[in-house]
Amino acid sequence: MVSTKIASVAMRAVHDPRVNLSVILRTIDEAAAAGADLVVFPEQCLQGYLPSLTRYDLDHVAYQHEHAERVRDGPSVKAVERAARRLGVHVVFGLTERDEDRPEVLYNSAVLIGPDGLIGRYRKVHQPGDEKHIYHPGQDSTVFPTPLGRIGLLICYDACFPESARALALDGADLLVLPTAWALEGGAARPADDRMVEYYDLFTRARALENQTWFVGANLVGQLGDFHYPGFSRVVAPDGRVRADTGPHEGFTLAEVDIAGEIRHARSVGYLGYSFLKDYRPLPVRSDSTMTRR
Repeated sequence: MVSTKIASVAMRAVHDPRVNLSVILRTIDEAAAAGADLVVFPEQCLQGYLPSLTRYDLDHVAYQHEHAERVRDGPSVKAVERAARRLGVHVVFGLTERDEDRPEVLYNSAVLIGPDGLIGRYRKVHQPGDEKHIYHPGQDSTVFPTPLGRIGLLICYDACFPESARALALDGADLLVLPTAWALEGGAARPADDRMVEYYDLFTRARALENQTWFVGANLVGQLGDFHYPGFSRVVAPDGRVRADTGPHEGFTLAEVDIAGEIRHARSVGYLGYSFLKDYRPLPVRSDSTMTRR
């Protein structure tokens, strides 16, 4: 067994990147002290997620433009790089990214950093609500090789589209990592009973099981703008079972896992001996003219 410790963080963010960065750096230190090899933070944990998806706020648009960073040389990215190098850990965190060549273009991005520096970034493809008015959509996804395994990045709403996770799995991803800002609907008495938490539970477990791969979801917690975030940052195994979860609490959860060994088990004998990726066949979509005439 090759043991890897994965920390998934439920973070309370504010609309102040200096405050958020201090929390990120402190949490990396704490998770590394607990033995973490990979530390995953939520979506937009550096600048803070939008205050609303239905109320277009030009002041907040100005805030995001003022505090956006380029991934290659942004000061916060560099600070996380230094922490990852010093502690020998891998880190994924979400931020507002400024395009390298067009400063007016912003992306909702996740960055992957290792002990040797920047490994890569992913720009969110699927955008809900007013994200479309602030961020440009990403155009593709990439699986990044690391000493821990091959990591595929998704962000929040991407989890609702099984093709995104499947494409990464078919490209060899061992871990699907999802920084998210997944808010409560607000109708339930307890966060665990909220309908949006139920959806989050279904999506994270299904994406893991259907691809027989690891899935790490890291969510915000607490109030920010119009949203209340429930946490439930988690590590899900290739059999779809939740291995560790923060619940509705700030902090991080830690799972010690055998990444390659448990994937091998899941794809050989774990589900009646079936390997879903091996048996997968893309189906062409054709219109049936006879059905149309009926």
